[in-house]
Amino acid sequence: MTSELSGKVALVTGGASGIGRASVITLADAGAAVAVLDREETGANAVVTQVKQSGGKALAVVTDLSDTSRIPDTVAHVLQEFGRIDFLINCAGVAGKFQPLLEIDDQNWDFVHTVNLKAPMLLMKHVARHMIDRGGGGRIVNVSSSSAFRARNSPIAYATSKAAIVQLTRSAAAELGRYDINVNAIAPGITATGMTQGFGDAAALERIASSGPLENLFHRVSQPEDVAAAVLFLCIPASRQITGQTIHTSAGAVV
Repeated sequence: MTSELSGKVALVTGGASGIGRASVITLADAGAAVAVLDREETGANAVVTQVKQSGGKALAVVTDLSDTSRIPDTVAHVLQEFGRIDFLINCAGVAGKFQPLLEIDDQNWDFVHTVNLKAPMLLMKHVARHMIDRGGGGRIVNVSSSSAFRARNSPIAYATSKAAIVQLTRSAAAELGRYDINVNAIAPGITATGMTQGFGDAAALERIASSGPLENLFHRVSQPEDVAAAVLFLCIPASRQITGQTIHTSAGAVV
């Protein structure tokens, strides 16, 4: 562990698996205490145990972000336990059903946009209020997707929700900059997480990354740790002049 983020507290959504889990471990290794928010209690507790075994501090927060009415109490619970939130990392996301425009149903559209867009917005709202009241600024990192910048091979509900996250990030950065709150986004490409398990095994993912509409310049699949490294960078003091930006960790899938 390092001490670069010692004394700081991070709230990471979707922290039980994938990019969220990697972000929890990376931030904890840098010295931050981490609230691990996820709907999967077993997975959240497992990550917390791993952090604590490495000498870090973490708390499992079990919440289903499709029920946005729980968000104010969830933020209040983290503040009660840790006393502050310095970093909000919105990693939680769902792909929903792979429905084309002519077949998409309201239930699927609303579910995807609630989890991928409304919940991050509300978390930003409540955490930013705390950051402003506390003083001293803060960092917000939203996980978008390279799907926000492509028109093929992504469910339309998912792609539009991730594109909206990019603009939410820009607009929030413009509003919160006066309070010394940095707001940025990260846009991963094809990454080895639970969301890509349906594409096949590791060899199948590598083939997808090497040819076709999801091809990237390096012809390789990203790992969750690759994205978590960018999350960490956007939280350390060295990135204090960066806000309103989207950093692509897609190995050049979007250039």
